[in-house]
Amino acid sequence: MIAGAVLSGCGTTPSPSAPTTPPTTVPPGSISASTTTDQSVGMPKSSLDLKAVALGSRVYSTTITAVGAEHVCSPLAGSVPVKTPPWVDTAAATWNMTTKAAVAGDVTWSSTFRTSHSGSNLVLRGNDLPPRSGTFPVDRADPAYAYNPDLTPVAAFDFNLKVPDSPTQNPTPTCVEGDGPVGVMSNGVILDGPLDANGNDAGAVETQDTCHGSPSDTGYRYVSLSPCLLSTTALTTTTQVGWALDGFGIYVEYGADGNLLTNQDLDACHGRTSVVPWHGKMVSIYHYDMTLEYPYSVGCFSGTPSVLHGS
Repeated sequence: MIAGAVLSGCGTTPSPSAPTTPPTTVPPGSISASTTTDQSVGMPKSSLDLKAVALGSRVYSTTITAVGAEHVCSPLAGSVPVKTPPWVDTAAATWNMTTKAAVAGDVTWSSTFRTSHSGSNLVLRGNDLPPRSGTFPVDRADPAYAYNPDLTPVAAFDFNLKVPDSPTQNPTPTCVEGDGPVGVMSNGVILDGPLDANGNDAGAVETQDTCHGSPSDTGYRYVSLSPCLLSTTALTTTTQVGWALDGFGIYVEYGADGNLLTNQDLDACHGRTSVVPWHGKMVSIYHYDMTLEYPYSVGCFSGTPSVLHGS
């Protein structure tokens, strides 16, 4: 992950209550096939064909482009080779969510996250540890080891983010760091942009755990919607699941047909204005939506992004 203009500070040292090695795990052989070879498990109802989701690799621009692309601040030109996993069809430019492998294991972490107010700002603080994750570094006995898993451990990253409590839109959107942070989720996990350093669709090409998360330079991250964020209610009812760096909410939002919204319902920044729960009330406000297709969350910042600090 590239820190860029939206991440600063220090702190990859884990807290005493958060070891960098898994304290307890479920061996890969004890995980059922449904949880290790189908990443659509636990996800909302969708009108998309989850066996042929559009691949977002290299779908970005340094200028505002069409819906479904990522507006990045600079081109991504990493040099780490990535193996094309069997669930990705590069010729058709699609990937199959229902056959995507997941990292095995079930690890419990000492996750901390709290929100507070400071004047007209909302302050988010946490240690970027998930309540639970798969086993990282990935065990060689895990079948997912063969497909671009992250071989680093999960480590705490103490962060704070101060965003406006009542964000406003700018006339011109702001770019995002394609593989850097774009927000913080409701469980305190940092949300990264959808691309890796090589410009690949990280949600499709990289192998995550069954919560759709993996280690990062700062701790643990999501790059797409995690089923572990979703309560039973959130699987069918519009619910806020996080905050973008500009302060606008990030939601799972459903149409009249009960399906999760898709890119065609959203603008170039992957957001829209509609009535959603905000500060305990139903309000018509601009916000971002999580979808099951690239770029998954924030395509550009409609407001002014704040800096996510390490502490």
